[in-house]
Amino acid sequence: MSGWKCQVPPLIPKSDIDPEHCRVSAQLDDNVDDNIPLRVMLLLMDEVFDLKERNQWLRRNIKNLLQQLIRATYGDTINRKIVDHVDFMTSPEQVADYVKRFRDSYWPNGILAETPPRRDKSIRMRTRVAAKTNLLGIMPDELKHIIGAETTRKGILRVFDMFQHQQLNRRLVYVFLEGFLETMFPQYKFPELFVKLHSRSPRVRTYTQKVRTLQKR
Repeated sequence: MSGWKCQVPPLIPKSDIDPEHCRVSAQLDDNVDDNIPLRVMLLLMDEVFDLKERNQWLRRNIKNLLQQLIRATYGDTINRKIVDHVDFMTSPEQVADYVKRFRDSYWPNGILAETPPRRDKSIRMRTRVAAKTNLLGIMPDELKHIIGAETTRKGILRVFDMFQHQQLNRRLVYVFLEGFLETMFPQYKFPELFVKLHSRSPRVRTYTQKVRTLQKR
């Protein structure tokens, strides 16, 4: 989306009462490890589709319908399938494939790739439309019937808009890179290095000064 500017979406004010029990995953037992993957998935749906803002009756029904849909599709193995999928995506073979794709994208045949030509506005807009269409098309019809077609559409577009901010995307890449380096090379003091690098940021210094000022009051 190079060159395309968009306004940062305004923060949606939350109600003063936003208890954990408002979430559709609240009825799952936190103490049961088998429930954790499903709970994480439902928490993600809470955020994307803003289900926690619905009334309690609707939340309970959404939770029950989601569990029925999941169990009808996957049986009682949904948590195992989620864990297996995450294990596969983070397996050594997959990580090696990610690194190979990254290398081939930026250094094809061992040579630094040329800078791609700048896309004009019409191409960028067509890409945006195609991306939105693909995102809207991946949602199953069963989910749309449960939470509503309009709620599904708004949730998908919310995710799409979230990735249209270059500064936030850059920060996300840095976070992934930091986590990757810390995990792959635990023998090195990357956490300490990152703390030192962050401390040099003007934004971090300004934020730290504000926190200290508030603490002195």
